[in-house]
Amino acid sequence: MAAKKITLSDVSYFIIASVFLYFCQLLIIFIPFRWYIHWFKDHRKENHEVSTYEKILVVRKALLRGLHYIPWDGKCLVQVLTGKLLLNMFHLPGTICFGMTKGNDSLKAHAWLKSGDHFVSGKKGHKKFTVVQEIS
Repeated sequence: MAAKKITLSDVSYFIIASVFLYFCQLLIIFIPFRWYIHWFKDHRKENHEVSTYEKILVVRKALLRGLHYIPWDGKCLVQVLTGKLLLNMFHLPGTICFGMTKGNDSLKAHAWLKSGDHFVSGKKGHKKFTVVQEIS
């Protein structure tokens, strides 16, 4: 079985995703959530194209490749924010979902990103969480 050839666009999307991953990680570390979350809202909904599964796959593949090569464990919030930036780059709509569930004597949180009916990140385990906020 032949391996799929990596194109120049695959490499460029990987580089962009990696830069966005670093940016979002620094954002989460140094800036309070309430200060930056409004940057990820869609303020120009009328300019968005209809989501196509092929474009969403390109975003997801770039995000997963970037996550594979960063030197830390990219948690769900970093993935969601990076994915949202990538979707914005493609002029695709995206909805960030924040969920909560009660664990053993504590609350657990999770974030996932969807574009239309398709998951960009955070699909694994999202059904265990109750959506408390959506940002699109």
